[in-house]
Amino acid sequence: MTPCSSLNSYRQILPALAYAAWLRLSVQFARTLIGSGWIGLSTLLSVAVLGTIYGTLTRVPDWPAYWIYVALGMVSWSTLAGSITASCTLMERARERLLNQPLPLGVYVLEEWVTTSFSLLIALAGLLLVVGVLEPQVWLRLLQGGWLGLLNLLLGCLWLSLLLSPLAVALADLPQLMPILLQIGFLASPILFYRQSLGALAWVSQLNPLYGWVRLARDPFLGEMRWGWQLLVLLVQLALVAVLLRWLDRRRMAVIRWL
Repeated sequence: MTPCSSLNSYRQILPALAYAAWLRLSVQFARTLIGSGWIGLSTLLSVAVLGTIYGTLTRVPDWPAYWIYVALGMVSWSTLAGSITASCTLMERARERLLNQPLPLGVYVLEEWVTTSFSLLIALAGLLLVVGVLEPQVWLRLLQGGWLGLLNLLLGCLWLSLLLSPLAVALADLPQLMPILLQIGFLASPILFYRQSLGALAWVSQLNPLYGWVRLARDPFLGEMRWGWQLLVLLVQLALVAVLLRWLDRRRMAVIRWL
């Protein structure tokens, strides 16, 4: 089976995985008053509190532009970091299903990824409804290319999960180490502050490779759409997803033995 045919076979089951992911979110918030709206509300509260603190400390001159910067940065990083953290324990959490259901390993990763995608869309909708009041053009920028940046962010989450989920089974220290690295990366990257605020330490922001996906998702909303670069990243990531899905399917028995 070629990588393209492997990707096509998974495409056929995406509707079923989407329904399963939606059920997971519904069950998670079943006893709450606003249901999955808590995803958007918690994101808004985090942006409001942290944005106010960091914006005051760094003395931002343009608050509407800064709110867009922080809101898109936080939701992008939260999606990426949450996906990576979840992938480190994914196979362990799916252990019983792996042992009792003859499904490809990629199915479990895709199910988790679709859930992450739904969470991103809910959080983003809440943010845009509020931030769009300050800067109505943010909706226009979503249509003009912001959607492509968000797609690249989600594809990055997918292939990183496909890569890390089996490695975390073999390397038991990875689930312990990854949250620490992600926390350091969040605090050292220009997500809550502008890069120039670091002054002579601005070079530190270049040490976090994951920040590249934050820029891919956020820059189009800031009026910095680079179509050539975004399309190149899209093609490369699609190829990586196809190759890793095939590779992961072939590693099924090895992963089960590690479990």
